[in-house]
Amino acid sequence: MKNIILRWSIFLVFLIISYFVIDSKVHAIAQANLQSAMVVNLPQYTKQELIDDVNARMKYLLMRTKGVKFSIHKVKRRENLWGIAKHHGYSVHTVIGCNPQMKTYNVSINQNLLMPSTGGTLHPISSNDTWQSIAEKYDIEESVLKQTNYGIKDLSKEYYIFIPGKKPAVDLLNESMQEKYALRDLFRSPLAGRLSSTFGTRRHPITGKISKHGGIDIAVKTGTLVGAAAAGIVTVASTDVGHYGTAVFIDHQNGYVTHYGHLSKILVRVGQRVKAGQIIAKSGSTGRSTGPHLHFTIKKKGVSLDPLKFLW
Repeated sequence: MKNIILRWSIFLVFLIISYFVIDSKVHAIAQANLQSAMVVNLPQYTKQELIDDVNARMKYLLMRTKGVKFSIHKVKRRENLWGIAKHHGYSVHTVIGCNPQMKTYNVSINQNLLMPSTGGTLHPISSNDTWQSIAEKYDIEESVLKQTNYGIKDLSKEYYIFIPGKKPAVDLLNESMQEKYALRDLFRSPLAGRLSSTFGTRRHPITGKISKHGGIDIAVKTGTLVGAAAAGIVTVASTDVGHYGTAVFIDHQNGYVTHYGHLSKILVRVGQRVKAGQIIAKSGSTGRSTGPHLHFTIKKKGVSLDPLKFLW
């Protein structure tokens, strides 16, 4: 009887030992498989592919950033860059900074644009870049950069990182966009208000006819102070300027002329030299107007240009 009990005891000990040995091997294999599954091979792209292909750029960034989501916006009829940016809750700088393929402010129907979930810009990595140098360039904490771009281990092997809350570095934009950014230094906004009508083809609010709108309309209360968009000489200051009603024109002596229409009061005279930002009038609803606002036009050598390309 004792021998039988001893044999069964030995057999049970053997079973227990075998169970733990097998279990530890199974566990080790499972762990190895799990670790293998966690190794993600990031898609590989060339820098030119990331510039030309919006989908590739989105996939590239989604695997490397944290706290920022990216999506693609397909441009619809009558949309412009400023309206698209406003719809997403940030300035046009973000759209330009995240779309290095752009060479103009104009967009076309069905054009794809990369849109981040928060304002910011892409920074193209150069051979001399370090986390510290990039942080200094954009005046941002190095820790924030690393946290946002958490999927990047070796900066020298990457093409782009996302800089949250910052505008694009003008010197890193393509040549065409650098030239356009230089226009920002020419003019300032004549007042703050709601953009009620943009530049270009529209249905006229009074006649109902399709026509070209040669400037922008900024909706404000009557009597809002209007400032000169840049220094220059007043060439028109009249209460009878056609559909403008009461208006002021300023010649900026560099080929550019600005118009300020539908005013309620003029505060300058013809021939007067004004400084940028100097108060020249008060807004109103004179002339052909449906309500109080400022009509603002920028012309160069007689050709009307989109003011938003200078102001945004």
